[in-house]
Parts: sequence; C-alpha cells; structure tokens
Amino acid sequence: MSVSRDKLYLFHIKDAAGKAANYLSKTNLAEFSKNNLDYDAILMQIIVIGESVNSLSDEFKEKHRELPWYEAVGLRNRIAHGYFDVKPEVVWKTVEQDLPKLRKQVQDIIEELDT
Repeated sequence: MSVSRDKLYLFHIKDAAGKAANYLSKTNLAEFSKNNLDYDAILMQIIVIGESVNSLSDEFKEKHRELPWYEAVGLRNRIAHGYFDVKPEVVWKTVEQDLPKLRKQVQDIIEELDT
C-alpha cells in the first residue's frame, strides 16, 4: 500500500475525530445519554475511525506502533457488533479524552509525511 493511500486514511481519521469532538461540544453527558441523534452521529464517527485504521497498511501501523490502532478497531467492533452494550459514558470519555490525542498524533504524522 502506498504512503498516499495511508495518508488518505489518516485524513479520514483526523476528520472523523474532529466531527465527533464538534458534536460532543454541543451537549453534556446527561443530554448526550438521552439524545439519540448526537449519540448515533458520534458512534458513526468512531466507526469511520476504526474502518480507516483497518485500511491502513500493516507496514504503516507497524512503523507507528505508538498510536492506539488496535484499541480504535476494537471500539469500532464493539459498537458495530454490540451496539446495545456500549455505554454512553465510555463513548463520552473516549471522545473527550482519547480522540483529541489521536487527532493530534495523526496530524503530526500527516505533517511529517508532507516534508
């Protein structure tokens, strides 16, 4: 797989993480737990992240082992296959704490690829 293809998936990850953060910023945990529209929109962005990670080349993921690739795919799988078992609090924490870090790391890699 080429670097340009991996870079495309990095852009998808960065964009989806940004969208999830934007959706979360318009609500609080209590409302988020009750609002299916925001909840579903954020879950979809997490699925996009997991799918994009799955599409990255193995060589790329190996080169950047410091990123939580397998955790992202694991959460995607849990959402896709066990939707009713996913707790809003876990999703909230992931979007609030984990996705900003992932987004920054991905942005740094994109910038590195551009040099």
